[in-house]
Amino acid sequence: MYLGRFLVLSAIFALGAVVYAANWDKDDIEIFDLQHALEKMEGAGANFYSIMGLKPSATLAQIRKAYREKSLEWHPDKNSGVPNAYKRFEQLGLIHKILRDERRDRYDHFLSHGFPKWRSTGYYYERYRPGLPLVLFLLVVLSVGVQLLVQKINWRKDKERIENLRRSAYALAWGAWFQTPSNESKGIKPKARPHEKKVRVPLSGFPDFPKAPAESAIKAGTVDWDEEGDKVRKAVTSAPLSFSEDNHLLDVMVYADGSMAASNPATQEWFAIEPLEDKNAPSLLTTWPVTLIKSFFAKRESEIAEPQDAHADETVEEPTSAKKTPARRRKRATKSN
Repeated sequence: MYLGRFLVLSAIFALGAVVYAANWDKDDIEIFDLQHALEKMEGAGANFYSIMGLKPSATLAQIRKAYREKSLEWHPDKNSGVPNAYKRFEQLGLIHKILRDERRDRYDHFLSHGFPKWRSTGYYYERYRPGLPLVLFLLVVLSVGVQLLVQKINWRKDKERIENLRRSAYALAWGAWFQTPSNESKGIKPKARPHEKKVRVPLSGFPDFPKAPAESAIKAGTVDWDEEGDKVRKAVTSAPLSFSEDNHLLDVMVYADGSMAASNPATQEWFAIEPLEDKNAPSLLTTWPVTLIKSFFAKRESEIAEPQDAHADETVEEPTSAKKTPARRRKRATKSN
């Protein structure tokens, strides 16, 4: 249920609103209108500074000087044949007014952070709008990631539970010092392993059963095997004698080679209990897109194989006795001659 809610909220977030409108004041609207008209006339990327050949860090003196030079260059009397010459000159005057008062700070802010775009009802900041293919791709990636995470968590729990069950069965069948090497024990020696022994173990193993020593500690020779045996013995002896239905007892047959099998309480059939190997851990190959593709191709192969099998099952018609009659007659005629 929580996973479904998470996916729905993620989809809403991906498909959420893409525009944001603010309450602009009249000075902001004037700046936006002038910037929009300037880009329309001078081209994309034009701004109040660039048309006068200035940088945003220009001083007021530099702005006044550039304005005087540009106003002489763009004066309508000198550009009578240029389209929109008067409008262009008017824009230059408005730009000069904005850059010489407190509105310049506001313009510099929008120049650095971006200008909102005009829509039918006002100016809006346009944000990235993900397309449907991208949204579907993100949802697939999200679902695969969540599925893989859940699979890995469940697989790790199953691995620990099976390992605890196997070690608990070893302790009952071979004694608490079952994991102690014969040449490492200073106190109690491990028992001889019987060819096979049937024990009753909790379905998930004994609670608080100690884990096996780390391989690095075993190789370094720093494991106290007598202490490990005491831990196992305490875990077995401190376990309750009766178990609830959630943790019922399981009949397990332990063999001398370390393999074991458990009896299914419902069918009384025996099945092997083997540890989960890391090579079989969940991966991208176990997620739903890959399994869906595999099942599709497997279905296609079975559909192709069915007509071939049906053709192979057709019986070949054997010759009847009537067809054999001419051969028999020739044989009889040869004998009579």
